[in-house]
Amino acid sequence: MKIQAPRATILALALFSIADAHAQPAAPAPAASRGCGMAASAETGDALARREAFDAAMRAHAIPGAQLIHTRGGISEAYCHGVLKSGTAAKVGGDTVFQAASLSKVVGAYIALRLVDEGKLDLDTPLWDYWHSERTRDNPLARRITARMVLNHTSGLRNWQISPSDPAIDRTPLESRFAPGEHYAYSGEGFYLLQRTLEHITGSSWNALAAREVFSRFDMPSSSYLTDHAFDARNASGHDKDGTPEPDRVFAWENTAWTLVTNAHDYDNFIQKALYRGEGLKPATHALMFAPSSDADDPASPSPADPFIAWGLGVGLQDADGRQLVWHWGDNPGFKALFMLDPASGESLVLFTNSENGPAAYKQVLRAFMGPGDYPAVDWSSAQD
Repeated sequence: MKIQAPRATILALALFSIADAHAQPAAPAPAASRGCGMAASAETGDALARREAFDAAMRAHAIPGAQLIHTRGGISEAYCHGVLKSGTAAKVGGDTVFQAASLSKVVGAYIALRLVDEGKLDLDTPLWDYWHSERTRDNPLARRITARMVLNHTSGLRNWQISPSDPAIDRTPLESRFAPGEHYAYSGEGFYLLQRTLEHITGSSWNALAAREVFSRFDMPSSSYLTDHAFDARNASGHDKDGTPEPDRVFAWENTAWTLVTNAHDYDNFIQKALYRGEGLKPATHALMFAPSSDADDPASPSPADPFIAWGLGVGLQDADGRQLVWHWGDNPGFKALFMLDPASGESLVLFTNSENGPAAYKQVLRAFMGPGDYPAVDWSSAQD
């Protein structure tokens, strides 16, 4: 059911209790020597069944390459499938890197909350008060946008005013679709505005800030918001639905909404340490991330799944089948990604694919690894811009 105001308060308190109770849960073990690290012939029992289910899902939807890590009870299992690029022999391995697409935003949300804890950012102070962006100078509504509105997608901005790969983005004025805080509407522009504001506050480039606050803290050596040519030999290439490779993309400047390049090892570390354990955040701030902050109902993109989805600060919240999950999806041309986390138990799954067909496999993979259920988050995300 949709989280209404009284229930939202109860859930917020419940999640605060979970975060407090799990302030220092057992750290996850290194990824087990299964999947990517061991031949399928050496696997037995449940691990072999999961591998077969994963491979079957990828084959069923003609996904050239994929990487998955499933963590349960502090044990992480890594699985790889296929090739970096169709028509080539290079296989996806544990060190292969993928475009994370909008999973980039979750890392950005964590960085923002770190700065909240340091007293450098207030969630409800207009970003304009910190930095006078030329993109919002002539828009009185946009000058009212706060960090909280960005993180819960109520900024009123379009998803993209201009293509985020266009160098003119920093010179293009932002137009508001509605008054900030009025309702939910997913916006990458909001996250990019927040990024530029945090760069001004800290005096640091975004990639340097992410390296300091996240990548080095959580053992993420294969992660960058900029194209790193040291990764070239292990970069996955994106593919159209028919399996045609997309041209390889170069990220010449950082954008916290979509340019993160990473892999399942790194992102699993982030999920387990930053999101589940709340490392680097005060317990109350960690709990706030998972408390419903907006209802995630966009009048322009209605979905039958709306009653089961709310939005926290930087992450989606699914409440279905008697289970509450934290999640986000990623959607770049040729690359699709998804993660889900049970904040009560720490069970999580992160999946990167190098195919437009990735979303068609999500439910099959989720049911194989995280148990039966409807997973309305998958349906909800397909209705978004």
